[in-house]
Amino acid sequence: DVEAEETTGEVIKNSDLSTLYMLQIVSKAIDISLAKELKNLLFGSSLCCFSEEWKIQNFTFNNIPQLKYGIVQKKGGPCGVLAAVQACVLQRLIFADSNRNKDIRCLQPSEVHRTKCLTMAIADILWRAGGNEKAIVALPSGRQQFIPIGKYKADGILETLILHSATRYEDLVVFLQQNIHQFETGPCGCILLTVSVILSRSINL
Repeated sequence: DVEAEETTGEVIKNSDLSTLYMLQIVSKAIDISLAKELKNLLFGSSLCCFSEEWKIQNFTFNNIPQLKYGIVQKKGGPCGVLAAVQACVLQRLIFADSNRNKDIRCLQPSEVHRTKCLTMAIADILWRAGGNEKAIVALPSGRQQFIPIGKYKADGILETLILHSATRYEDLVVFLQQNIHQFETGPCGCILLTVSVILSRSINL
């Protein structure tokens, strides 16, 4: 079973910062109380679930040469989340690198560069949500972290989450670099980001 809370420390070499530092991420499993709160906030009831449109939506990029900067929406539904992430990706593509924003080629990024921009966009969104002090990244574990009972309907996603907390922006970026595939190619990247933003901001209105 997953321990209630675990701190992982790992020495990471970050080529951008050219320094060695200890990555500090505090991880804990979601519990049924928090899962209920999330569902009540999102749906108004803990008996509701994410639609299939949400469950299959991630942040996969378009492979048409002229549209390689664009995130593909698979079905209608989570367009608001996609639009916000797309805007932040474009901001990174166009303005983050002064050597790239001088011509149209900045909108024809390599796969590596656009994934990097997606990573930084998600980091920026979560860090802002946490008031520039903290961020929580929700990732699936592949197994249930609690037994769904009472007035809670399992959806196969929320009950599997591990919540990873960072209190340094650099740690957040490195952790996302290591797990960006969960958002870019995983089946429920849009849900993961939505939950991460809510928890980073605070579930209490």
